[in-house]
Amino acid sequence: MPIHHMLYRCPRCGHDPLEGRKGRAKCSSCGTRFEQGRGSLILMRPPQGPVEEASATSLIADLEKMGGAGTGRERGTGSSGERLLREARVAFGTAAGYDVIRWWGEVIGFSERISWKGKGLIRLEGESLTFTPNGEAAVRGGGVDPDAGGEEFSCLLGDIRGIQISSGAVQVTLERGQLYQFEFVDDSAKRWEDLLCLALRRFYSEKGRSVIEFKPRVVTEWLPIGSDR
Repeated sequence: MPIHHMLYRCPRCGHDPLEGRKGRAKCSSCGTRFEQGRGSLILMRPPQGPVEEASATSLIADLEKMGGAGTGRERGTGSSGERLLREARVAFGTAAGYDVIRWWGEVIGFSERISWKGKGLIRLEGESLTFTPNGEAAVRGGGVDPDAGGEEFSCLLGDIRGIQISSGAVQVTLERGQLYQFEFVDDSAKRWEDLLCLALRRFYSEKGRSVIEFKPRVVTEWLPIGSDR
């Protein structure tokens, strides 16, 4: 995953978004540059001062302290009063079965076979997640549906039963087990995974529940009586 997709907000000053390409990124606000180091380490080059090293995990934690996928800054996991609204260009597909993954003749796993339906805009607004096609077919390795280009998608947050990231895409599973995949053209899949998780936390918090797991399925539990939602 490119650095500017993993660190979609600057972990040093909170500016959103970071600009970059593949293994390099730069914050246009504070001027800090980020480069891929050895293993999971990332090099940070501030405009002044020595080069620093940090793990990707620690920088992601810093990013969350700066507001994460929320629209504000320095709000931890986001203020419950801020309105979540975002849209991005995606290729949209649905699961059409599974492919067997083999190694030296041994079955080691399965991967979803995606039937691509087309390109368009994914939009999160309030408690609604929608996809609006633009009529353009989404041609991928798995092929394209002959009727692709016009299929829409819409669900409420309460219908979502699972969220997980898959390379440059986010997969959403609904109530009846149907899996939908959104592959992002120029936005961060990590941002959208965090954004949807944040939206679900708020949705269930308003109902007195806490989300303890998002994948493979959303699992909730009741909040303690008297806890601050």
